[in-house]
Amino acid sequence: MNSEIVRHISPQERVLAEKRKELAIRQEEAEQLLRKGLELQNAASADSQGQGPINPYANLPSPEALRPELQTAIEYIKQILAGVQSDVAAKNLGMTPEDQESAHVAHYFMPETLAQVEQENKRSESLLKKYKEMDQEAFRCFEKGHELDPMNAELSYWLAQNYYFGDGVQQNEEKAAALYQHAAGQRHPEAQYMLSVCCRYGKGVAQDHAQAAKLLRKAAEQGSTSAQYDLALAYKYGQLGVQQDAVQAMIWFKRVSDKEHADSDEIIINENPS
Repeated sequence: MNSEIVRHISPQERVLAEKRKELAIRQEEAEQLLRKGLELQNAASADSQGQGPINPYANLPSPEALRPELQTAIEYIKQILAGVQSDVAAKNLGMTPEDQESAHVAHYFMPETLAQVEQENKRSESLLKKYKEMDQEAFRCFEKGHELDPMNAELSYWLAQNYYFGDGVQQNEEKAAALYQHAAGQRHPEAQYMLSVCCRYGKGVAQDHAQAAKLLRKAAEQGSTSAQYDLALAYKYGQLGVQQDAVQAMIWFKRVSDKEHADSDEIIINENPS
């Protein structure tokens, strides 16, 4: 006679199973928010870089740098283009008849340029607003993801980056440093590097060169290229209390060089698939 052993799940085990399921869901949601936030930041960065100079007239001298009479002529033309009567515009600006005549001559050459400047300024404002909104949305993704999964070091790092640089949120070096420390405690190399920067310059934490050097080494040993380069400089020049050592400097510089070459080779391979 076959007998089946039925194992009854205790209430405690059932609660634990539900908690594990809930945690897995929260972690997945946090990962999705991380991916969305990075996509938004990358898109904003790529768009702004791909546009080139937003305003092609940005290199022109500012009105303050121009001679006073030319500033007056430009303002006069702007008022006329805005629909103000010429005599009224001249009176508003305190122009003499000679000034007004000179401005009329300039009016034949400058209105198109001024209109283009105005158009480009509006376009610039629109694009900057778009990039700002994308950064704000990315920050909200990182913030929400961190709330869902505080132990996700990558989310802690990117949220810290936003606070440190003021991307999508008011800059707050204290919050950034605390988040870097949280992620660094989970052996996140870039968080360790950024925390070393905070310690080095007293950004959000007390200045501490010894701690900065310790974190820098940890990050370098875990593969952070930025940390490896800074550690090489520390050995070369004896910075952060590190004893000057030309051999160690060369070793770390070589690691950076090897990494850059490896990245270049990977790009070539990916761009030229067999």
